[in-house]
Amino acid sequence: MPITDENEFHALVGEIMVWSARLESCLEACIAACLPGGTAEFSQPVLRRLNFTNQLATLHEVSLLLYEPRDPTLVEFRRWLRRLGRTRLRRNDLVHHVLRVERSPEELGRWKSEVARMREACVEAPAWVDVFEARMAIGRS
Repeated sequence: MPITDENEFHALVGEIMVWSARLESCLEACIAACLPGGTAEFSQPVLRRLNFTNQLATLHEVSLLLYEPRDPTLVEFRRWLRRLGRTRLRRNDLVHHVLRVERSPEELGRWKSEVARMREACVEAPAWVDVFEARMAIGRS
């Protein structure tokens, strides 16, 4: 359904920003699962210095250290990270370009599907936290 109402547009932009923040929290949880100590107090000094881009890069590097190159877990995780990277680019496009210009209902309608992708990524994140926690537990044994 095309966006024709200004209130609907503002609600959609707000939803995108909320889901974007939740995605960052999901990435933080994945990174925290890979840190020794596993406590929020230990991980916060590291996590609060990372933006979305740096979180993606950190998880990419850490995953390469934890898994063999052809491990199916690594392949699937890197696929998830690439999807999040594309989401970040689309979100930046929205904030830096789409909001500045006159918008067409057709152009803005695509952002509703972006919200669905962000929700899906957030639903998938706890499973990745579990994967990393299990992997780190093996390394500590």
